[in-house]
Amino acid sequence: MSELGSVLRRVRAFAGQLTLLAVLAALAAFLVSGPVRLANGRTDDGLRGDIAKLPAASRDLTYSGIRQGGEPSRAEGSGRLEPIHRGLPEPLPGMVAGSWYIAETELSSIRPAGVEPGECPNLVRVRWQTGSNGTVTMVDGRGPKSGRTPELVIGRDAAAALGIKVGDRVSLGSEAGRVEAAVVGIFTPVNPADPIWSDQELAPGACPDPREGQRSEAVLLTDQPGVIRIGAALANLGDRWRYRLDEKRITADQVKVLTKAVATARRVPPELTALQSSLDTTLGQFDEQVGAVRALLAVVQAGILATAAGLILLAARLMADRRRAEFALVRARGGAVRTVAGRTVRETLTVVPIAVAAGWLAGLLLPGRAAPEEPLLVLAVALVAVLAAPLFAALGARHPAFSGHRPDAASLRPSPRRLTAEAFLVLLAGGGIYLLRRRGLDAGAGVDPYLIAAPVLLALAASVVALRLVPFPLRWAGNLTARARGAIAFLGLSGAGRAPLHSGPLAVLVVAIATGLFTGTVTSTVGAARDHAAELAVPADATVSGYRFGPDVADRIAALPHVTKATSMLLYQGATVRGDTTPLLTQTQAMVVDAATAGLDLPDVLVGAKPGGAAVPVIVSPRLAAQLGGGGGRVEVQGRDYAFTVARVQATVPGLSTEARDFMVLPRQAMPIPDFQPILPNRILVAGSGFDPERVRQAADDSQRALLAGLTGKQQKDGALAVPAVVTTRTAYRATLEQRGVDGALSFTFAAGMIAAAALSLTAVALAVLTGAPARGRTLSRLRTMGLSPRQGRRLLIFEILPLIGVAVLAGGLAGFVLPALIGPALGLSGFTSGVTAGITLDPWFAGGVLVVAAFAVLAALVVENIANRRLRLGTVLRLGEEQS
Repeated sequence: MSELGSVLRRVRAFAGQLTLLAVLAALAAFLVSGPVRLANGRTDDGLRGDIAKLPAASRDLTYSGIRQGGEPSRAEGSGRLEPIHRGLPEPLPGMVAGSWYIAETELSSIRPAGVEPGECPNLVRVRWQTGSNGTVTMVDGRGPKSGRTPELVIGRDAAAALGIKVGDRVSLGSEAGRVEAAVVGIFTPVNPADPIWSDQELAPGACPDPREGQRSEAVLLTDQPGVIRIGAALANLGDRWRYRLDEKRITADQVKVLTKAVATARRVPPELTALQSSLDTTLGQFDEQVGAVRALLAVVQAGILATAAGLILLAARLMADRRRAEFALVRARGGAVRTVAGRTVRETLTVVPIAVAAGWLAGLLLPGRAAPEEPLLVLAVALVAVLAAPLFAALGARHPAFSGHRPDAASLRPSPRRLTAEAFLVLLAGGGIYLLRRRGLDAGAGVDPYLIAAPVLLALAASVVALRLVPFPLRWAGNLTARARGAIAFLGLSGAGRAPLHSGPLAVLVVAIATGLFTGTVTSTVGAARDHAAELAVPADATVSGYRFGPDVADRIAALPHVTKATSMLLYQGATVRGDTTPLLTQTQAMVVDAATAGLDLPDVLVGAKPGGAAVPVIVSPRLAAQLGGGGGRVEVQGRDYAFTVARVQATVPGLSTEARDFMVLPRQAMPIPDFQPILPNRILVAGSGFDPERVRQAADDSQRALLAGLTGKQQKDGALAVPAVVTTRTAYRATLEQRGVDGALSFTFAAGMIAAAALSLTAVALAVLTGAPARGRTLSRLRTMGLSPRQGRRLLIFEILPLIGVAVLAGGLAGFVLPALIGPALGLSGFTSGVTAGITLDPWFAGGVLVVAAFAVLAALVVENIANRRLRLGTVLRLGEEQS
């Protein structure tokens, strides 16, 4: 009991130092758990959102029955629904939220009974499905009770689109035959969001001849006898077993397992079935994105945790330095080094584990999913926080001293052992970056250890180099200030030149700033690349796409309010290319645009191209250029050949997707286009501000209808276009680049990294001030006997702390800025930028933010110094009496 009381008395006596250590340990434990949980939660939400957006045919696991001998189904497969479910590869069975057996015909024509079929009839599927009882509300008529004549029910929207009402008799036809059925009911879903309806949506379909307009495709429901009769007549009835996976049960850490399970289900399906689903493809693509986000998060987390660990070590060292005399007294009374370490361990065990548990609990309260390594990291934080102070105390007790030893007065010449260790650290950092660039990420390692270690080592190496270089300019500056009037600058720079005093805080500060600048640089780089991707995909304020517009479409749109210019353009997918010097006959994507007036970023050779030449100059993609062998040829565009010569080879062109690999850009103003065979555009580039996208779309569709009316001699109704116009603004397209599943986690990683780095940087500066506070306090007490004012004392601190902050900003800023360029290929940043590669950029706002943090660091240093001076009572240190300021 007496031992416990002694420990508690020491804890109360040194409560300030232990509280600082405990707070930093709690903060580190929180950083281990809380931010990672939030990031994982956002990743999971993004995955679920991506899966929820998929159409039913892609997200569901659907087994289709294989017909034996080409015979249609007998609609007797409902008994296999549960056995197939149980036989799914793990962990799929536990993720199924709903399952249905479906007997359904293929798309068949539908028309009123007794009416001859038209050229473009509507198409329907007739379905009987288990689990539909209680999911519909009949708004007219009744449910099907098929006898000799099959009976059908239809959704209200489909009935309106097909022009069907209760009591109608319809004729369904396929290549094998026709059958008549009666429509006996019209229904609405009880819950339209129910997954059972997700594959029964009314859909528009194109007629075989686009000039005939558009038709509808719908699903009609019947009972089991009805679907058997209809299937026998049409000879195209098939079986399907559909399983809906609940995306709420799926987390990002299950992606690899789920991908493998779906692939296994496809490779080894149940007997006489084949799996139809692209869920494994979606999961695989998401896993690649998650891997890149996880890599970024690992780099940021490693930097933040390394900074937090460094702060804990600084606090532990501060605690040991402040108790140097106490430990020397223990040694003088015969205590061993382990005695000093043991009493310090008992003190830290009283406070630190509780603080670590509190920090971990705070992280557990945040929503999200824990990382598998979270308990081990929390344990590591607890061990470092508990053992750091006893270790420093033991090291100090090996050479006890009562003289108030000043660590800042150490020799500026480092020992050979230390120089060797620092050189090894620099070589280790350089080797880690080189190996990471050479071999890339280890995809099988989860979070690549090289990726974690290399950035932190680079920041530490930068701090070591700065530590060895900074005394020379400081010595030069000190010599200059020694000749100037006043001693404040000289004394401050002399204190700053004592490198051993600031080696720990400098390393911690450099790591924090490097982490923050790395995060800011990646943010700017990704943002700039996405801006470039948006400029390539939408090279004007908006683009209008459609099937084919009339020659006057640009004039129609240019006449709208707030539209300053409209330029027509053709993207022709099936252009046939023949080379002059090679036996090349291939198809490519041709882009035809008036390069002189479009305002696109195209080479001068295209912008200045004039008509009358034997061949028009063109831009071609690198792959097409390699096939052409550098020569020219002829290209077919909308049924007419044009001679061309290759003027430029480019990998990307404004107006074409970054995924385009084979393309050719032709200057329309230089092409010999006859008046009787004009090139009809399918794209419009719109320039302007504040225009109404809906009016632009209407004008474009009016042009399409006018063109079709001229070709067919029939007026086209609204909504009858096979490919209605779509208006895409650059702003909207740019926004879509930030709406993928992983972008929530990516944005959180960026924000959390910069905020944490800024906060930890300020803490590092505060600890640097506290470390030197006693020695600086004795110096100030002596100087005040010579007339030093409190204001001059604050200036002295600024001169001493500014070099530390400045060097840290330069070294950490440089390391953080070059780090994305050094390890960018391993991070896979192009996965966030639609494949566009952009140079490393840094937004001026982020650079300004570093300066703001530096200014706040100076203010924090002044505040901490003022608090420390009040506790030290500088006015009475030399028994000079209380100084009134």
